[in-house]
Amino acid sequence: MAIKLTATLVMLLGASTIASAQQDLSKGQKDTVFIGELKVAPSVMELGKEKGKSLQLKRISETLESQFISALNGTRQFQLLDRKRLGDIREEQKLTELRQIDPNDKNAAQAMKLAGAKYAFLPQLDAFEDRSEVSQYQQVGRTSINRKLFLSGVVQIVDTTTGKLLPDSPSVQLEKIETITMAQQGTPLESDQALVLLAKEMANQLCQKVIGLLRPAKVLVVTGKQIMINRGTEAGFNKGDVVEIYAVQEIADSDTGEKFRNEVPVGQARVIRGDSKQSFAMIEGDDMGIQKDCVVRVTQVAPISPASALMQGGVVPAAPQAGGYVTPGSSDKPLKFE
Repeated sequence: MAIKLTATLVMLLGASTIASAQQDLSKGQKDTVFIGELKVAPSVMELGKEKGKSLQLKRISETLESQFISALNGTRQFQLLDRKRLGDIREEQKLTELRQIDPNDKNAAQAMKLAGAKYAFLPQLDAFEDRSEVSQYQQVGRTSINRKLFLSGVVQIVDTTTGKLLPDSPSVQLEKIETITMAQQGTPLESDQALVLLAKEMANQLCQKVIGLLRPAKVLVVTGKQIMINRGTEAGFNKGDVVEIYAVQEIADSDTGEKFRNEVPVGQARVIRGDSKQSFAMIEGDDMGIQKDCVVRVTQVAPISPASALMQGGVVPAAPQAGGYVTPGSSDKPLKFE
């Protein structure tokens, strides 16, 4: 009964309605986006200074900013606008007025639109903690440290065509632990590598959440029981993952004008292969209207075997330990990351 009801609803949406609803998701061209300078909340800066962590905060914020830009660029979903060119853009805006360029030309540099940028991404670091517990072993001249790192970031998104802030702001909170056991005296107790890796992971997760909000993963083509998806391992689509497929219709609230997305599940599939940018999945169970431009989301992650982890350039999962990062002191223990 539920299957028939869902299938009927999909039919009511209609192929043309679904295609129209997906217009913003499948323009056939990249939207230009402006990435603002990463801001650190004033209270975070004050707290970092008070605890003597200003240098670490600066290091992680600089890395996060550069990694976020790199991660967005790597998705190939947007054309990035370099904010260093804002001076040139303002001059171009003045020339636009003088030349009487058609204001409807989206490629023309228009005031308040940052030379055609449709969205402005405004990243902010709103929490940072770097706390360590040190144990001294004077008799053997060794030191152990348990370092806890916490990072919270958010990206506000502004639609530059309206100047309005999108109601959803992707945010990520990460916690990592770095452990150094029985290190010789003189061994650095707090590694820069831990900060860099944490910032990189934060940048990648923020990037994927931004992409998922504005450009959700979708079906590119259906061939029999196989579907091709425009996302790969970088977006979390790995072999063995189960994905849910949705027909989508955008509906506007007549009172507020706010747009909502009506999603109707039309089937499931399992990822069988792919690379960093694309993946292929086989439909499992009932197909209730899977077609091009349907939205795809991972609902069940496949367990990663040690062999698969190595093939993907990762680290073989180790037995659970007290810390996330384990940095060797004088021993031959390998560097591991959780």
